[in-house]
Amino acid sequence: MSDMPSFSTRISPQQQNALWQLVQTIFQVDLTAWTRLHLNGVHLGYLNPHWRAHLRQDWPLPLLETADSIDLQHADKLALADALQNMAQQWHRLGLLSGWRNEPFDVRNPAGQTLFALERAAFRPLGLASRAVHINGLVHTAAGWRFWIARRSPFKAVDPNKLDNLVGGGIASGESVHTAMLREGFEEAGLSEAVLTPLQSQSVQQSLRAVSRGLHREWLHIFDAVLPEDVLPQNQDGEVAEFMQLTLEEVVAAMLDKRFMNDALLAMLDMFERLNLLDAALPLAQWLRQGRGVDVLVSA
Repeated sequence: MSDMPSFSTRISPQQQNALWQLVQTIFQVDLTAWTRLHLNGVHLGYLNPHWRAHLRQDWPLPLLETADSIDLQHADKLALADALQNMAQQWHRLGLLSGWRNEPFDVRNPAGQTLFALERAAFRPLGLASRAVHINGLVHTAAGWRFWIARRSPFKAVDPNKLDNLVGGGIASGESVHTAMLREGFEEAGLSEAVLTPLQSQSVQQSLRAVSRGLHREWLHIFDAVLPEDVLPQNQDGEVAEFMQLTLEEVVAAMLDKRFMNDALLAMLDMFERLNLLDAALPLAQWLRQGRGVDVLVSA
């Protein structure tokens, strides 16, 4: 694996300001307008009015409600977990909850400790924080540095045909960040353990945005991979239509054209800031630096 690249030019100030305007429309959410969801007094999620009404109607166990919070209460946390899973399954059967995958994610407390597993489709309605890995891919060619960019399958339920970074995917229940990176790196790009194992997480960003199913709150563990020229990504799971090598200018143009998935956009912008492609004095770079954190749940 080569050292990380050094670019002689930066993205223009005009483009940086345009990207800043774009990320503000995507990622800024006023959480004070949402109902805080607690489990036995521990703040874990957020509810919009739609899901607050469904939760109040369908929750089978005791709850304590105030104007701006709902606390689901039971002495046995496993009973709470079962009740949440059953309620989510009920919503799915009634057609209220789409995107069911039979894939559990870990629900964790503010210290990052796992409490229980829950179907990933329930995370957005309840505003729970999930985790994902993203790998930015680069390659040095005879024509200079290029970025490996994936185009999602046209058959994907979410964001078909959108551009993505080299690899991106959720961290399943019980997985470590590194294990998830190895799994997703092979499934999505066919990368070997020899290529992936040396990679270290370079940054953690929280993707926070309102979506049609509630609130997307996800910690992105971001890796950068410089691939040798003879290593060509090959999708294994049918979720990627093609991989392409794009110049920095082409990537920025695609970003401004809104052709990138939102979380891939954030992961790549984070890399741009670390590669000194952004002006440290401009708002975009400042926002990216301030957004880096640790993988714990944050309260508004």
